Amino acid sequence: MYRVLAHHKNEYGEEAEIIVDVPGVVTLLGAYSDFCSGHAIMCTSTQGLRLAISRRSDNTVRVYNHTIQDRKRFQLSGLKCKADDRWIGAIKAVFLSLLHDGVQLPGMNISITGRTAHSDYDTLSASVAAGFLIAFNEILKLNLSVSDMLRIAHSCNLYSNNQFRLRDLLTLFIIRRQELVFFDIESYDYKTLSNPFDENLSVYILDCGIPKNILSEEETKVKEETKQAMQNLKNARADVKLRDIVPRRLKYQRGLISEEGLRYANFTLTENLRAQSAWDALISKDPVKFAKAINEQQESISSDLELSSPEIDWLIKRNLENPKVLASTLIDTGLSGQIFILGEKGLKEEYRDKLDEYERIFDFHASIREFFPTGGVRILRDDEAL
Repeated sequence: MYRVLAHHKNEYGEEAEIIVDVPGVVTLLGAYSDFCSGHAIMCTSTQGLRLAISRRSDNTVRVYNHTIQDRKRFQLSGLKCKADDRWIGAIKAVFLSLLHDGVQLPGMNISITGRTAHSDYDTLSASVAAGFLIAFNEILKLNLSVSDMLRIAHSCNLYSNNQFRLRDLLTLFIIRRQELVFFDIESYDYKTLSNPFDENLSVYILDCGIPKNILSEEETKVKEETKQAMQNLKNARADVKLRDIVPRRLKYQRGLISEEGLRYANFTLTENLRAQSAWDALISKDPVKFAKAINEQQESISSDLELSSPEIDWLIKRNLENPKVLASTLIDTGLSGQIFILGEKGLKEEYRDKLDEYERIFDFHASIREFFPTGGVRILRDDEAL
């Protein structure tokens, strides 16, 4: 990730004009809250993208995705997105949005590195939109405000099959280092909180190291079915906002919504409540209350969504057996198998033997890192991108 300049020079034989760092977007709680216009707690991580760009003298755009070792090219004249574009569709959509706005774009050489390149296409699309707009605004002197960039970025959804969440995009533009942001998805009002975690505790991200397809297809299926279940609930309860429905009263919708749909609806509504409770706990510096919300989230992921795998079950169980761990749950980063851990300081060193055992059992290499919320999308100096 840190050698995007070298990759660009090796690929195109020229220096990049600009390098942009796009952090990874993390949803701690509220990944399903869009389905009830509820609430979500968001932040960013260092596991994102880096983009390097230089201009060409023609109207060809060449893109080298070093992380997945893939190369694409397209012409600006007659540009359109295709159903089978995959990751390149996100980049085409940014160009199409700007061209539709009347911006004269030159051809470009583009290099991409970073973990977000492995993310689901919706997550990747938000990162690409934010990163390219920041870069183009600088090198093409477009004088776009943040509001302008948000508008243009959101219009990318019109051109691509990849539909990113507005809150992912907002997070990349508004958040600062060591901050969490709390969204009301109904109004898109938000609050931020600096240094949110107890100074006597640390936060870790445990990457299960499982292949993307182990959970991603099931996650996509469950999200689509949850969206439909919430639409059915909305049709049945047109008299009330979805997020105001008390979860325990879902039992009265039996017969109108399938049992599976009721489980998904229960998860969505209770997750919204957990996000609010967890935010209140962070504000009041109550790690026990925050940990309770996190642990309840994992229980609900397992029981309501039935999203898991033997690898994840094993790691979650080991986490909660450790008296130094307060809380542990799967979180939404756009990558499968990312586990949030709240625990005592120095916990990372204790995981070495457990992760070796995990690798012997499952033949996947897991890793753990201490987690610090990073800032928003930004242009890097050359010495930062080496």
